[in-house]
Amino acid sequence: MNPSRELPPLTARSRNLVRFCKHLPHEQLHEWFPAAFGFRSELSRFSFLKNYGTLPGPDEAFSHLQQDARSLFEKLLGLEMEYPGTPYLLQPYSSMNYYRSHIEEVFHHTGPQHRPFPPVEGRCVMFFSGTDVLKVEFYLTNKSAVEVAVKVRWFSSPSTGLSHSLALLPNGFRHACVQKVARDYEASAVLRGGNSVFRIQNSGEGIVLRTDWEAVTLAAQETRTWVFEVRFNDAIPQGEPLNLAGAIANVETRYAALPELPSEWRRFEPLALRAAGIMLSNRFLETAPTGKRVPTIHGGKCGVEAAWFWDSATSLLGLGLVKDAETGWGTIRLLCDGIGADGKPFVRYCDGEYVKGVQNPILAWGVWNFHVLCQDREQLAHAYPALKRYVEWWLLKWDLGGQGLYVYASDEGCTGLDDALQWCEKFPIALKPGEAWHSKDWGHSRPDLFESVDTNCHLYLEMKALARMAVELGLPEEAAEWKQRAAALGERIHVRLFNPEAGIYQARSIVDGRFNGMVSLESFLPIYAGITPQPLAQKICREFLLNPDRFYTTLPFPTLDRSNEAFRSSGDLYQPPAYPGALVQQAYWIGRTWLNYSYWMVGALNQSGLVKEADAAAEKILDAVSRNETIYECYDPLTGTGTGHAEFPWGAASTLALVGRLYRQGPLQDLK
Repeated sequence: MNPSRELPPLTARSRNLVRFCKHLPHEQLHEWFPAAFGFRSELSRFSFLKNYGTLPGPDEAFSHLQQDARSLFEKLLGLEMEYPGTPYLLQPYSSMNYYRSHIEEVFHHTGPQHRPFPPVEGRCVMFFSGTDVLKVEFYLTNKSAVEVAVKVRWFSSPSTGLSHSLALLPNGFRHACVQKVARDYEASAVLRGGNSVFRIQNSGEGIVLRTDWEAVTLAAQETRTWVFEVRFNDAIPQGEPLNLAGAIANVETRYAALPELPSEWRRFEPLALRAAGIMLSNRFLETAPTGKRVPTIHGGKCGVEAAWFWDSATSLLGLGLVKDAETGWGTIRLLCDGIGADGKPFVRYCDGEYVKGVQNPILAWGVWNFHVLCQDREQLAHAYPALKRYVEWWLLKWDLGGQGLYVYASDEGCTGLDDALQWCEKFPIALKPGEAWHSKDWGHSRPDLFESVDTNCHLYLEMKALARMAVELGLPEEAAEWKQRAAALGERIHVRLFNPEAGIYQARSIVDGRFNGMVSLESFLPIYAGITPQPLAQKICREFLLNPDRFYTTLPFPTLDRSNEAFRSSGDLYQPPAYPGALVQQAYWIGRTWLNYSYWMVGALNQSGLVKEADAAAEKILDAVSRNETIYECYDPLTGTGTGHAEFPWGAASTLALVGRLYRQGPLQDLK
């Protein structure tokens, strides 16, 4: 995505860098705010030029779900001003109430009617000069032709959370706060700067840190500067901190690496830049079990801040497209090093440990596609043995039906398709004619009783990916074996999991061989994987995927056929005991649209030979996503409204893959 010389830099085109402040007693950022930031969202935390370490930041660590908010400060740093000897009563300037860099605000005070405006204009600049190191710079400029006397002081409002500690330091303070979401969570910050000492004040509204007044006389046209530095979570500087120009230049190189947009898709440039920014802002400098700091990509910024097994597979596409080889290979190493000697995988790496569990087997697919984008044979050689062990673990342990097809490893604490109905053991879900809805019992989720289409297609792609890795690493015999095993599995998928009566692929019971009757996105993964003969693939796509009454919704493609009586487009609400008063949306996998699956479905259209239809579907998806203020975890397919967590990496990565038309290259890209 190379900018033309006539246009401003890509960073400037991604969103506004300057905001003119409207002073209210309490500033808030709402989604209707007229500055129209590219990343704005009232309930979402984000950083822009920030590097790894995206733990809660200066003010609020917002997420889409309010009960996930982990606040370190109610207000990081604000400025109060007075003009001595004048009747002006000024509202304080309370620097940005959200987490982003670079931000530049211009602020001033207006005077009463028929009186001159106060002559001082202010600017506040916030940017990350290094990993977890925030610079806050205030500038006051006297715009008049005579000297002006002012008084200034600074204030900060820390959050108390479950518990907190506060220590005064020379020219600053240290604040630590413990919050609870799914677990206790501690974050800390050390603030230093200015010319005055902070003092602790207690009021009915809580604790406030405030400096004494500082008297300043500004000469005509003079600008005075105050600089503060905030280090989060005991950040240690990594070499020379970046200045603002360097930080922007660094991100410019990431933006410029993006694929060139098709001319007819130039309107999606802001969306592509937003997606790239989300990928960069979810990077995290993780501490590996060895104690070494490893750059990784987290699955999100609130309740999902961890390196997840299957999330990372898709996120690697986005990291590859922004050419962040360091973070991509760091993530791959961390994940592969957690695969046991027996090949057993895990669900995520978080807080210094691997968390037990199993997610859909798709990591090798992501690793190979990342390698094509950011080639490094040495790193690939490190990952290959672990990926091979983990695929063998599936193949050796989970053919519970004895048919050479595999079930989802439910007794290993599987996570992922949380509320999907494809595994309910009292199927079919549909009611019989005349059957009362309240008498229907769907039973319990038992993935171990079904040869599922998605698990087997993912394993097929894993074996194909391993074959390509073996070729790249000079292991022709292993490559031939993986190709042979993949071909055999693909044949079994097509023969055993295609339901001729329904004309679609469906999960099948290992108890009695019946198909489960569900049509969901897993039904089309054989087409994406290249298993389905093209004439049949086109027939299925036209009948189901491109049918507005089934899957071709406002934002294609929902996880469940919208004609199914169990389809829910947005989510049921319930109040969990752990969070009184918090309504949590459910129905994740019975109707919402997930962009990683939508990317696979566009790929299925392309694999079936419906290239124009694939491009049209991609455009329809991008149009719907661009109408939201950010990129979400999942969406309501009927309205296109974002739901789930905001600023979600696999959604951003899928967006970049769609914009770059990677789906045209097949499920596994070829080395150039």
